[in-house]
Amino acid sequence: MEPKGYELLKIETEIGKLEKELSIHFEDLKKYETDDSMSENPTYKKLQKMNVCCLKLLETYRAYTNKLKNNI
Repeated sequence: MEPKGYELLKIETEIGKLEKELSIHFEDLKKYETDDSMSENPTYKKLQKMNVCCLKLLETYRAYTNKLKNNI
């Protein structure tokens, strides 16, 4: 069963909040890129990749909900 109306709006609002939060974390990670020792740290690299992956996932989910909304 596909979400409709208010349910879809709640999902879109949550996606928006998560996108903003991830963007803030991504900007915080970028601040550490100037530190050479940090940018070579494997844990830092994994966190950076995970953040990019999460942002892409949210973008894809947003596109999906937009298509759902347009089909209603």
